[in-house]
Amino acid sequence: MPNTVQKMRIWVLILGATGLLMTTAPAQQQPRDTSDVMMPEQFTETLKQVWVFLKNEMDAYLLSIQSKDEFETASEYERRVTDSRRQYIAKVIKYSRDQKFDQREFSVLFKASLGVYDADKGMYPLSSPTVVDAPYNIPTVQCVIRKNPYVALADSIRKGYRTSSLFIDLPKGNKWQVSRDLARAAKADEDQIYFRVNTTIDIEKTDVKNQAILELVPKQLALINNKTNQVYWTVPIR
Repeated sequence: MPNTVQKMRIWVLILGATGLLMTTAPAQQQPRDTSDVMMPEQFTETLKQVWVFLKNEMDAYLLSIQSKDEFETASEYERRVTDSRRQYIAKVIKYSRDQKFDQREFSVLFKASLGVYDADKGMYPLSSPTVVDAPYNIPTVQCVIRKNPYVALADSIRKGYRTSSLFIDLPKGNKWQVSRDLARAAKADEDQIYFRVNTTIDIEKTDVKNQAILELVPKQLALINNKTNQVYWTVPIR
């Protein structure tokens, strides 16, 4: 007779008094796409490189249009501003396409913490202590995240320095519903249990005047065993 784990074919989300309920699918060994799997520090470096590019290009654009030359008519100046804006947009889009931001997903690993297992209900509380440093906002470059239930971005002050942080922000009262045997195995491997956030980077929002936008667009959240490549559950982010 099939056991409980074999009967569980889907995870479910229940929002309400009990918060988020995550149910484990049958244990599987799944092949991993390692093309853009990153630890937090690596993703921070990627974001920094994009931010520096946007800042440099926006600064150069603003410098080129900051004043009208004394021998330049108003219409000539307006035409130059339009041309400079068009060139700036072309550079941003070229950089985006060269980096394949329209095709790539970055899989960022956040350490997961398992709470105390409730054997009666078969549930684990989940959290993550990981904070990913992200570029802070300045008037000419804004780093934002598309609204979603699982991943957040917030400005903060750490050690006297202004910074921006990306972190897991699960709905209140979240739980992982899992069989006792699998829960025990996960606990034994807790140092290898991670949340994996798949996100894209969008820098092609060029309709904001005199400001570049670096937007993170989360696509999927998963709970995984990073040692065995086992995926306990996944949830799409829309």
